[in-house]
Amino acid sequence: MWRSLVAAALLYGYGHPAFDGYRPGALDRPLQGLHREVNLAAAEGQRALVLLDDARSMRYLKGYTGHMTTVLKGE
Repeated sequence: MWRSLVAAALLYGYGHPAFDGYRPGALDRPLQGLHREVNLAAAEGQRALVLLDDARSMRYLKGYTGHMTTVLKGE
């Protein structure tokens, strides 16, 4: 398992623009595409986690704001 993880990390790393001159021509575009897709997936995953966290916070705040609205209206 560790070997597979290291191999995947190396393939991802070789897709970085700093390795432009070192990649074989046949693997240049696929490695760049892999690097770009992994970065995009990481950014989308982080964005999704932030949205989920915000949704959870808003759910708790909704009950509190509803309670404060009734208190302020004096009902």
